[in-house]
Amino acid sequence: MDKIYAIIPKRSMVYLLICLCGVLIIFAAGIIPEYFSSVRLDHQINNIQFQIEEQKRLYPIHQVLQNKTHKEDGRTLPFPKKNFLSRTQMDAVPETFREIAKKANLDIVSASPDLNYLGSESRFLPINAVIRGDFFNFRKFLIGLGEIPYLERIEEIQIQQNEDTMELKMKMWLIVS
Repeated sequence: MDKIYAIIPKRSMVYLLICLCGVLIIFAAGIIPEYFSSVRLDHQINNIQFQIEEQKRLYPIHQVLQNKTHKEDGRTLPFPKKNFLSRTQMDAVPETFREIAKKANLDIVSASPDLNYLGSESRFLPINAVIRGDFFNFRKFLIGLGEIPYLERIEEIQIQQNEDTMELKMKMWLIVS
């Protein structure tokens, strides 16, 4: 050991140890955390690159599905502009309902205005209708009713299953001038 001190002075050894400790502290406090941070960022970059590749592969499928949903098909429900029914045209209402029922393969038993409201000055006229037929054809009938511009609302629907057919009772309100 005396030989080492003879070659390297004691004071230089202390400086050397202090410098080595400083390098170790810098290494432990700066370089190692930066290394772990770099590894974490590399992992995040790989995940993001994977997501970008996934989006590039799925984009054509997304475009096809987007185009399919935006195409208008014949299954959209009618939504006419609201209009009123003049009092002179009220006689044609039962015939209109019969035509709609015929298109839907249903039979109208009756379609008559509610007599309690005929004399009043109300803007609305309730119609009571009784229809016979299949429940699935009733959907077509309701779509047909949606095409009538003077139909305000359907207030109630009563469905009664008979032995051979289904009977549907409806109360609808029409806008009258």
